[in-house]
Amino acid sequence: MGLFKKNEPAEPVRRDRVMRLIKLGMDEAAAGDRELSQGDQGNPTPDFDRARRRLGEASATSTPAEVAAAQAALERNGYS
Repeated sequence: MGLFKKNEPAEPVRRDRVMRLIKLGMDEAAAGDRELSQGDQGNPTPDFDRARRRLGEASATSTPAEVAAAQAALERNGYS
């Protein structure tokens, strides 16, 4: 049964969603860098909170495969 079993369809990976997640991840990293350069590590800035919230919302509406693809791309390019 396992030898000739049809492969399950893979989760859809929509390029536009992955590109949006990458952009939002880069925005979050940039906001975090600005926060660190301002020297206020105790209190997150509104820009960082906004960027993190937008990334979380976009991740929640994307498939796990899209999130994984975006995270892999960010890590490959030195983000995260």
